[in-house]
This record gives sequence, structure tokens and C-alpha cells, in this order.
Amino acid sequence: MLFNAFLILIFIHNEARSARILGIFHERSFSHQILGIKLLSALAANDHDVTMLTPVAPKEVNFTVIKLNMEGHDTASMRNLYDTHTFTIWRRMVGTDDSGLLWAETVLNDSNLKRLLKSKQQFDLVLMEQLGNHALKGICYHYKAICVILSTMGPTWLTNEMTRNPNAPSHMPDMYVNYPPVMGFFQRLHNAYAQYLQKLYFYTYTIRKHNEIVQKHFPGFPHIMEILYNVSLVLVNSHVSTSNPASNLPNVVEVGGFHLDLPKKLPEHIDAFLNGGDNGAVYFSMGSILNARDMEKHKLEMIITVLGQLKQRVLWVGNVENHSQLPENILSVKWAPQVDVLGMIV
Repeated sequence: MLFNAFLILIFIHNEARSARILGIFHERSFSHQILGIKLLSALAANDHDVTMLTPVAPKEVNFTVIKLNMEGHDTASMRNLYDTHTFTIWRRMVGTDDSGLLWAETVLNDSNLKRLLKSKQQFDLVLMEQLGNHALKGICYHYKAICVILSTMGPTWLTNEMTRNPNAPSHMPDMYVNYPPVMGFFQRLHNAYAQYLQKLYFYTYTIRKHNEIVQKHFPGFPHIMEILYNVSLVLVNSHVSTSNPASNLPNVVEVGGFHLDLPKKLPEHIDAFLNGGDNGAVYFSMGSILNARDMEKHKLEMIITVLGQLKQRVLWVGNVENHSQLPENILSVKWAPQVDVLGMIV
């Protein structure tokens, strides 16, 4: 009898310190998904009951996965990203905010999410990626749950605004301008202009549209301005060793690099290629969103020509067309374990 009571006490203790956590990561790009998967896997490994909403169902995970249908609405599908460097601040800002409206509407229209919201399942904490999806914070309010956001792009003026974190345009470059932390007078002026322009557009247009989405899917909810800033913790994908200096409040935590594992053995074909030369190797990748097939043909040929002249072997990660025409020192693969490759090269 006493032994059974002891087992019951152990069970109750474990249940009492566990939380029901819902993770929402709507951007299908690998660089975004890996952050969410790593974080939620660690929470599940610490005995929390974790559910993930994602358009890319990960394999062999220790939590529940609910599939979102974001087909055609991910970042790579929406426009040719090679052209964005020619865009004005206004065009990039409007394009990003319009994408966020589409993402929020698409997620809240998803049949699997609707089924979850109508079920009796409850969550204590909602953890979501912060990427233009402001109306999704209505899900936090629906569950009366703690809201935690992960900014996969690092700190922005909006993540700072949500927590009243210091946001000084005098030394904190905005993501739409390519300035160093030490800026001249006119650079600081332009940087301040970029931030205030975004705030003006956000509070006069974007937030109104997101409120319409909230009221459509959650009738009777408060105005989104009462929900938007109800964020308890902001995790930013930055690190003091690689990012611009910033003074953060206790509820803004830099977590850059938390997803990295120790290097493992490379796939045989990659290992054989990189170790088959005498002059070292070059790892060339433009990330999981940019595709070589979208690049202007003459620019792609220029890159191939230059890389082909190197004495090192080049591992090119990306969808490079006409593989048979690549120089002998270039191996093109659709994907490669970046940490493992860099661990071997270094």
C-alpha cells in the first residue's frame, strides 16, 4: 500500500512540473524550422507535453506534430528574392507586411488548426515564430496561455517594442538598411527614418488588417492591440559574438547557436569529394530560401566560372541546374549538413 502511494506521489510530482506547450512555426524554410524543432525537442525531453504546428512534418521527434498546409505561401514561393536588393525600403516593408497578412490568414484557415481550436485540448504556453504573423497571437488569448515568441531573424524594432527593450536607431541598424553599428550622422538619420516609416505603416495599416483577421476567426476577442504586446518572453536568434551590441531586458534572451550539434560523420559522397583534393575545400551556400534556378543566367555562369578557377574543391549547396556542365572541382548537392561540413573543413 505504501509503495503504491509512493508511485502515485512520483507521478503527481512529474505531472505538476510539466507544461502543455503549443509551438507554431509557419515558415517552411529549413533555417526557420530547425530552430523550432530543436527548441521544442529540448522542452519535450524535459517532460513537457509538446505539440508543433508546422508545414514540414519533422521525422523522428519526441513531440506531437500537426501539419499546416502552407503550400505556395512560404517565403521562397512568393517572389524572386534575388531582386529584393533593388527594392526601396517602402517596397520591402509593404511586401513583408503583406506576406505576414497572407501567412496569418492561411494558418488560421487551416483545417487542422481549426480542429485543434474546437477540441477540448488546452495549452499552458504558446511558443511561436515572430515573422509577420501578428494575428496568430489570438491563439495565445484563446487558450489563456503564456505567449513566448522566437525571432528567427534576430532582434527587430517590433520585438524590442513588444517588451519595451531599448531600441536606439543611433547605434542599432535596422534590418532594411545595410549599415554598421558605428554610423555617420546621415546614416543614423536614414536608419531612424527607416524605423519610423515602418512604425507609421504598421500602426496605421498593418495592425488594422491583422485585427480584422483576429475578429474574423475569434469573434468577440479584444482589439489586437490588447493582445499583441502580451508577450512574456522574447527569444532572439542572435549572439553577442556575431551580432551588433545591444542592451537587453531580462525578458529578451539571445539564443543564437542553440540549435548546433557537435559535428558528425559526413555522407560518404560528400566526404569522398572534400577529402579527394590536396588544396582544401570551399563551402558555398546561399541558404535554404534562395534557389540558383531563380538567379539570372549570366550571374550564375559568372559564379560558376570563378569557383571553377579555384584550386580548392567547392561544395555548392543549392539547386544548381545543368549539373553535368559544372567544373570538376564543384560538387552540387541539394542539401548538406552544414555544421558537419564546416567541422571537417576547419
